[in-house]
Amino acid sequence: MNLLRNYWKLGTVAPAALLVLTASAASADLLADEVLIGTSGDGLIFSDPSEGVFEPGVKAVTFTRTRVPDGSGGNDFVDPFEEIVTDFSSLTSRGNVTNCIMANNPDVYCDSESGSGKRVKTYLTGPEAFDLRMRTVSSATHPSVDYFSFGKASNFTGARMTGLSLQLLDADGNLMGTLAPEDAALFNLSATDIGIGARLPDGLFGSGGHEGNIGFFSTDRAPLTRTTSADTLTFGALTNAEYVANFGNGMLDNSMTPDGLFWDDNNDPTDESSLIAWNNLSNGGWTYGTLETATDIDARLAELATALGVDVADLGYVDGGLVPDEIVAAANANGLFAVDAVEDLRNANLNYTITVGDVDAGEFTVRLAPSFAPIVSSATSLYEFKLAGQLDAAANVPYYDLGNAAAYQTAITDLMAMDAAARSAALTSTGYSFAPAFSSLGFEMSRGQVDTVFSIPSQSAAGGEGVSRNHSMDTWRMGEGWTGLMSVNGSQTTYDATATSVGYDIDIASLSFGVEKTVNPNASWGVMLGVMDASSDAQNGLGDVDSSGVSITAFGRLSFGDGGLVRAAFGYQDTSYDSTRNVLGQQAIGSTDGSQTFAALQAEYMQSLGALRWGPTASLEYYDVSVDGFTETGAGIWNLTVGGLSSEMVLASVGLRGEYELPGQGGGTLLTGGLEYTAASGDDFAVQSGFVGLPGSVLNVQGLDDSWVDINLGFETQLASGAAGGSVLYGGYAGSIGSDYESHRFQVGFNYLF
Repeated sequence: MNLLRNYWKLGTVAPAALLVLTASAASADLLADEVLIGTSGDGLIFSDPSEGVFEPGVKAVTFTRTRVPDGSGGNDFVDPFEEIVTDFSSLTSRGNVTNCIMANNPDVYCDSESGSGKRVKTYLTGPEAFDLRMRTVSSATHPSVDYFSFGKASNFTGARMTGLSLQLLDADGNLMGTLAPEDAALFNLSATDIGIGARLPDGLFGSGGHEGNIGFFSTDRAPLTRTTSADTLTFGALTNAEYVANFGNGMLDNSMTPDGLFWDDNNDPTDESSLIAWNNLSNGGWTYGTLETATDIDARLAELATALGVDVADLGYVDGGLVPDEIVAAANANGLFAVDAVEDLRNANLNYTITVGDVDAGEFTVRLAPSFAPIVSSATSLYEFKLAGQLDAAANVPYYDLGNAAAYQTAITDLMAMDAAARSAALTSTGYSFAPAFSSLGFEMSRGQVDTVFSIPSQSAAGGEGVSRNHSMDTWRMGEGWTGLMSVNGSQTTYDATATSVGYDIDIASLSFGVEKTVNPNASWGVMLGVMDASSDAQNGLGDVDSSGVSITAFGRLSFGDGGLVRAAFGYQDTSYDSTRNVLGQQAIGSTDGSQTFAALQAEYMQSLGALRWGPTASLEYYDVSVDGFTETGAGIWNLTVGGLSSEMVLASVGLRGEYELPGQGGGTLLTGGLEYTAASGDDFAVQSGFVGLPGSVLNVQGLDDSWVDINLGFETQLASGAAGGSVLYGGYAGSIGSDYESHRFQVGFNYLF
């Protein structure tokens, strides 16, 4: 094998592209092995060690060969050795490429066999361009060096891409086409035989990939149209007839790819399964594609029928025909079959060659800039962008057309005729822009129950066996009886708008009943039942949510030392929601349910100063809110199917609390107050929504992440006390003032010892 390798290195005849260049007066740069300086913008480079791709996901290989002829028309792969090739203009095969930008797989090189994982996978994740800063190193030997790029771009932007531009920029961010070629990194537009272009991966369109000798949708490849210059490659519409008929002329977003029925035809879950059918929403559902060449189709169908336990005739196979329901059911019940997204419909392989000269500052940038339909490009926020992407797809992706594509297209025309402000408001109305209100309603109602429990006075009851104030111990002592509890609460809360949600107001009224049992002079436990009615109004008239809930809360109190008190509570709440969304002159109606669990712990340590008692206080509260999904009615094509959501919230507070005993016989009245700092940390969460019957997209929603000041003012007064029992009336105000959050809560309560 070494003799064969040496023969290849010393071959006597070679095309111009393979000439080994000797030293020259001119100098240029090479790409560093660790070529990536960094990235910026809306994107990322895929890396996953389990797939052999290590961070940062990309590397450069220079002057390295591993493929040599085997003497019989094929190739052998040997240990890497040096082979200097600087100009790819005349290369006819990527198997002769010695310099490349490729995935960071340590065991794979430019000329490794096809399918070995060479492509750098870039995920485009938003409307802005994605930049890769590339590092060069000086070389005094070669005037310029070509590098072939094995690339792949995946559309995770949230919208259909109508094009993609690749640009070469200098260290200052300027296009390099105005520079002299020897001072720039430019596209080699002559290296056509090894590829300049973008197309969907082979196998779906054109033979190759996992599908082998067939194209599932079409025997023809699916390239994007191409316009080229020295510093810019612009890829536009897809023109493959089958692709256009099913998916339009744009590149689908990940959320728009149809489901496929995949068959693990070798009972090996570690490799790729074969695509058998896809779910064509606009044409009856599950649809066969091309499963094998005409020569081998009978054997393939026999194998498929055996795997499903049916006869070949039962398959009802026709290329492009519907899959019988019985076959779909059999596949769903068979562990060798699975439904998954046809992911390659959102991928495009990128092939191009860059000629690297003497680059100023030792770096240049490869920019991937996606383009979108005008309605999508007009969006003024990421949230609007995703909503516009859904609308654009409903109008322009054929397999989405449930008979409403023309109506969606008319709506787009009407939107584009509006001024920017009106269009922004109209676009916002097409989505659930106040979805966080559902979660916030559950949180606020649960928080109200925690407030109710923690506001129960220490002098819950009075009388001979009731609560008494022990001045020597500076603590409240409870009698041995049961105390009945009742509280009426009301609150008004405002959530300001965020990048992912409009602002909204919440109003709540609640009534709570409970009992508390004294265990000993220093401890008690109790249970509280609460019923709540609440509503939330979205700003700008976008809609509202009405909610009602029932909660049960267990709580306990423990006094310690000369002034310490610990309170704890744990509760569960069941909630229902009715929503109205105003969208383009119509009203969409929704209804769903939800639940909340919550827990809280509060501690204080008071000390006396005459009639005044004061001390530090701290608390920790946890809320887990979930809301079920639902489907709207009443708004025609604008009805949405909204997925369930869940979120968690933690509040941590620290501050001071005080109480003042008013002069009078028995000392039965206290004025209370407190000042606390509260930090709130709420999970970001995802809401999946889409027009009814169509795939939805995931909209990320910011959780409440704020801090505020809590102000508490209240009173407690004994109405009656005696050997037979006693009662306490109490009430107060609690306010929370933050930068994006404001809440005002009022309470009146009555306790009776019996």
